[in-house]
Amino acid sequence: MLRQGLGKFGLEVVKQKQQLVDAIIDEFLTEFPHLGLRTPRKLFYHYPVSRTPFTVIYEYDDNELRVLFIVHQSANRKRLKIGDVEW
Repeated sequence: MLRQGLGKFGLEVVKQKQQLVDAIIDEFLTEFPHLGLRTPRKLFYHYPVSRTPFTVIYEYDDNELRVLFIVHQSANRKRLKIGDVEW
């Protein structure tokens, strides 16, 4: 998705958005994963990244945070399945 924005927004904006997403994962969600929003009837959480069009979809337990998807905030998430993620 970031590559798609490269031509329209330029390299600096794309780098900035990537850094924001990385920072949310590395510096916020790893410390406060419970602050994400629980997806109804699903086993995962989602967290919209401010100042970007992206949402991080993840699950966690006492040992680790697992990022499952990073999607556009307007994407239809109804058909997302954890089983679709390869580890």
